[in-house]
Formats: sequence, structure tokens, C-alpha cells
Amino acid sequence: MFNLEEAKPPVPFGRISPRTRITSLPQLRKGDHVMEESPLGYWHHFIVEKVRPKFAWVIHKTGDMETGLRSLGESNLMGKAEVVRTRFVLEPQQVVYRVEYPLSNTDSVDGEVVFTADEVVRRARKRMGERDYNAFTSNCEHFCRECKAGKPESYQSHDIIWAMARLLFVSFQGIFGGVLFFVASATGFVAQTSVLLIGHAVGLFIGLIQDALWIAYEVFLADHAKVKGHVTPVEAEKIKAKRVTPIVSGFLGGVGGAAFGFYNVPIPVFGSVIGAVAGNFLCQILGLIIGRWVSTLLK
Repeated sequence: MFNLEEAKPPVPFGRISPRTRITSLPQLRKGDHVMEESPLGYWHHFIVEKVRPKFAWVIHKTGDMETGLRSLGESNLMGKAEVVRTRFVLEPQQVVYRVEYPLSNTDSVDGEVVFTADEVVRRARKRMGERDYNAFTSNCEHFCRECKAGKPESYQSHDIIWAMARLLFVSFQGIFGGVLFFVASATGFVAQTSVLLIGHAVGLFIGLIQDALWIAYEVFLADHAKVKGHVTPVEAEKIKAKRVTPIVSGFLGGVGGAAFGFYNVPIPVFGSVIGAVAGNFLCQILGLIIGRWVSTLLK
């Protein structure tokens, strides 16, 4: 499935990693970069240290209750995750992939040399005990990509940043509408009701265009990965379901939240803005869950 000759997707933002589905432990190799899907749809990444008949030893940056409480006691939120060695047991219902890299250490990924399996494991072991976590700059995917190719990068964090940016954009739309509303109210140039209606209509239109463009981009990425052989046709459709569903649900939640805030919060504009942001955020989370469920139905 993985096409080595096309190992460099041309779109750097929000890329889809070349991958191979793992359905049995013997498929794993020392030094592999592996990702496992969580119930909420995000991916946890780890490095394979060694493979045993019934389990594999893996090294990853992860957090548990004990580590989290310790970081709170030390007033060190960056220490809530630690690089540790644990056992990995592959269960039948788990969704697990190996992230594919060029097979030779003389090849490169985005200009970074891919290390040998022994070197990957050595680099991972060297960082055991490290407690330096940041969702955007130092998460489990950053750790694995740095061990594998010397470049800390997380495609998953790009998606999180864009989701936050969409919420900020909704807020800015509301602020702009609020300024227009108060200017109109102060000058009497346009009736307040007209300004509110126009502002909501413009915000709805801009939001629709924005999300339609983002959906088109996500569909393009999935289809591009399919054409290049980085994912199978079924996996491409699953990626679309997981990524498009939160966008659609977020848009609908934002519209519904704005309407709810408009009629139930007795402060002009403010109620609509708060309702739109809250509705968008909550429905994006719901969309993640729904999208993952829909993807399980695709065979």
C-alpha cells in the first residue's frame, strides 16, 4: 500500500501520514513509529523497542493520574507527561497503524535523515524519564518523529490549532458585528434591528464559506493520500468521516448557539457571540465522537 517514491506529500499543513494497518504483533518491528486511535479520535504515538510473542515493549511520552498529580504538586504543568517504557498488547478492536518512512537511512523525510532501527530505539531510551509536555510543541507525536527522523513535528497539533483558530474567527465575527451594532445605535444611521439581521446574515455566510473551503481541503488531503498510495480507499473515506463531521457539526452548533444566545441572553450581540462560540466548540467535540463512530461503519 505504501508508495516509497511518493513519501513526501506536497501539502505541509495538516498532512496525512503514510501508514500501514497493524492487525497482529508480528507485523511490528523494532524502531517502528506506531499510532493508536483513542475513543475520542485523537492518536497516541509510540516507538517500538522490542517485540515479544504476546506483547511489545514500547517507549512513549504519556501521562497517568500519578504523573499528573505529581506535576500539580510541583506546580509544573509541563511535567504532566513522562517518557516511559510500557507493555503494548494489541487487542482485536484497536485501531493501530505503523507510520511509514523511507526504508533506507540514506533517504529522507522533508529533508530529515531517517535513522536506523537501533538508533531510533537508542534515541528513545535516552529520553526516558523526560517530563516536558506541551500539546502544541512537545507531545507524543513530536517525540516519535524526533526519535525517528530528528525533526519534532506533530501533524495532529496542526488540526487542533486550526480548530481553535475557527473558534477565534467566530469570536472576531461577533466582535465586528458588535462594533457595527453600537456604532449604528450611537449614530442612529441604521435601525438596530436591521443591523442585527444584516450582521447575523453576513456572519452565517462567511462561516459557511469558511467551513466549505476547509471541508474541500480535508477531502483533497484524503483523496491525495489515497492516490499516492499512503492510505487505502476505505481508510481515505474513514479519514473524511472523522475530519469532516466535526466541521459540519461545529457549524450547525455555532448557528444554533447563536440563535439560542440571541433569544435568551438579554445583551445585544453578546448573547449571540457567546452562544455561537460555545455551540461551535461543544458540537465539534460531539462531531469527533460521531465521526469516529461513522468511520467504524465503513468497511
